[in-house]
Amino acid sequence: MIWQLLTIVLTVICVALLLMIFNNRSQIKSIRDQVHFISRNDTNKRVSFYGKSRSMSRLAKDINYIIDNYNSKELEIKKQDKEIKDTLTNMSHDIRTPLTSLKGYFELLEESEDPEEQARYRRIISERIDSLEEILEMMFFYTKVSNVNYQVSLESLNMSEIVMHTLFSYFDDFEKSGLTPNIDIDENLNVIGNEQSIKRIMQNLIKNCLVHGDSSVDISLKPSVTDSKTIILIVSNGVRENDIPDPQKVFDRFYKADNSRHVSSSGIGLSVAKKLTEAMNGKIWAEYKDNLFSISVELPAI
Repeated sequence: MIWQLLTIVLTVICVALLLMIFNNRSQIKSIRDQVHFISRNDTNKRVSFYGKSRSMSRLAKDINYIIDNYNSKELEIKKQDKEIKDTLTNMSHDIRTPLTSLKGYFELLEESEDPEEQARYRRIISERIDSLEEILEMMFFYTKVSNVNYQVSLESLNMSEIVMHTLFSYFDDFEKSGLTPNIDIDENLNVIGNEQSIKRIMQNLIKNCLVHGDSSVDISLKPSVTDSKTIILIVSNGVRENDIPDPQKVFDRFYKADNSRHVSSSGIGLSVAKKLTEAMNGKIWAEYKDNLFSISVELPAI
């Protein structure tokens, strides 16, 4: 009697195990078929699993995590490719303009016999070449920072020194533009950042002032009054009535407040500044108030 009961129990256990194995194999086949289909088709489909097995449920979740991560990266790469193509398309006009101008002035230079005219044409040609070089350099740099894998090395830096040195290098440019910047920079303010990136951001902000600024330029570097763990660089300038920028759009690629003017401006300087600031775990924003346009850059302090 005991042996018969034991036989029945073992038989039930074996049948249950066989059903479990069959069910698991069926579930594995279902997941495998779905993965096979997803891997060979352009689809947003994810792996579906409705069984009671916790192991299979976790397996399906892990596979879906990989799928979602892959799709996210693929979308980012496609977005990056589109941005690069748009960059090349939009900047082709900015490149073509100085090239066409150069050709015309070279012809005038060859035809002219007046030394004063020749000197003027040479000066203009030199300015156009500098403008073209700046546009090309900005285009290549923008393509570099737009890469999804772009990173910068971070270290402890004296931001006060970097900002002052960069500012002094534009002394002649401010003088030619008739602008005298009001400087209010605290000494020995240290941040966690990248020196070349901070220099580039400062250069782009200064160039923006030189192109669009009018009547006044204010540059300050202070500890944040709202967050003791950050340092804020603020660059403000007065703007012309027909050149008022939109604070919500200034960091968009190729945005220009007045497209009919400043053909030498690529329109991506502030977009580059934004990407570099974010690469250093910082924040950047723009404001327009009381005829002053301001850009604030906030970086982690030490």
